[in-house]
Amino acid sequence: MTTQDIAVDSKVTVHPVSLALGARLEGVDLTQPIDEPDWAVVRQAFADHSLVIVRGQDITVDDQRRWAQGFSELDLPEGVSPLEMREHTSMFTLEGHPDTLALHNNADRRPGLDHWHTDNIGFVDPPSATVLYAKVTPALGGDTLFASMHLAFEALSRPMQVFLESLDAVHDMRQAFRNPMLEEALRKKGIDPDEHFARHEPAVHPLVRTHPVTGRKALFLSAPHTTGIVGLSDKEARTLLQFLFHHCEDPAFQYRHVWQEGDVLVWDNRALQHLPVADYHPHERLMFRMSVSGDVVRRG
Repeated sequence: MTTQDIAVDSKVTVHPVSLALGARLEGVDLTQPIDEPDWAVVRQAFADHSLVIVRGQDITVDDQRRWAQGFSELDLPEGVSPLEMREHTSMFTLEGHPDTLALHNNADRRPGLDHWHTDNIGFVDPPSATVLYAKVTPALGGDTLFASMHLAFEALSRPMQVFLESLDAVHDMRQAFRNPMLEEALRKKGIDPDEHFARHEPAVHPLVRTHPVTGRKALFLSAPHTTGIVGLSDKEARTLLQFLFHHCEDPAFQYRHVWQEGDVLVWDNRALQHLPVADYHPHERLMFRMSVSGDVVRRG
């Protein structure tokens, strides 16, 4: 089924933004509840393109939360919020909204992330999606690149695909936070990075995951987090992972988003990696981020 098949009763239109991934949605007003025919088109576009973009929005935290909750495709246990929050990001939490991060950079706070990654892959239940709202953007710079891990997997030879499908990778959140700026921010909030991450054992996930909605296979790894492969020697794992990290950065798999104030993006962490380009210091950039809960990653 495609968005054209289900769009008869909807005012939402879908416009792909690249051959690799991503679609812009028109006919969506996030200040208002969205009816089910429109949600059907939005969810199908998300499944088809892994990234959906809504422009020109002036929304509240509650508006963003309502939008984010519409992407929860999983049956969650009773009492569990579809928006996940982790203690290690508490230094960014928006006051009064523990499910919302305020990512604010300016002359006094340099951007700290400038590498390809998948959000929170080092947990047993990484978030299925990220929702990011651009409140303030620099005049130039601050773009975000996205890469399709579906395309990255499909571009490999069949023997390599079969080999990778048999493997599990190890992901360590502590490794990803070995960054002086992030460690300092944690300590200012009273969190000792070594003590905090010592409580989190590295997570093990299939190196190739099957998307629970589309059934499409994707590479599932993240250079800042992924430290090894079960059953391989350190040397073998390093060699294979370096090949895959480089392979995932192929421009043929990518879309580059140039942010405008009022943009709201939702991307599928089960299918994409992203790279926030840290090239805009000392200019101001303010984003509000929410994450949609995921589940334990499964191979099939």
